Formats: sequence, structure tokens, C-alpha cells
Amino acid sequence: MQFDAKLNDYLTNANLYFLLAKKYEYVDPQKHMYFYQKHFYYAEMVDKLYMQMEGNMGEQYNVMPNKYNTMY
Repeated sequence: MQFDAKLNDYLTNANLYFLLAKKYEYVDPQKHMYFYQKHFYYAEMVDKLYMQMEGNMGEQYNVMPNKYNTMY
């Protein structure tokens, strides 16, 4: 199925960019942020695709529930 191939690609890319971000975390902050942002993008794509596969578009995650108020 097409979803399985896309999911595999997104998971592979998310993992690769996470490892690269960790490699540069204390060595080069600019590279760390570059790779972390790419990791975050692919992690979001994994979440969206997974929600589509499960029949749930994930729209409930776009809004923060009102019951979580800050105490400050």
C-alpha cells in the first residue's frame, strides 16, 4: 500500500535527522537546529499519515483544550 511506503520513508527520515541533530547538539548549534527542524517536520508527517491511516485526521490535536490553564 502507498501509505506503508510513505510511512516508512517518513520514519526513516525522522530517525536520520534526529541522529544528526543529536550528533551536533553540543558541537554546532546551528547544524543542530537545522537537523532538529527537519526531524520535527518528518515526525509531524508521520503523525498526520498515521492518523489518516487510522481514519482520524488528527484535527483534535490542532487546538489546545481549555481545561489546561496555567497557574502563573
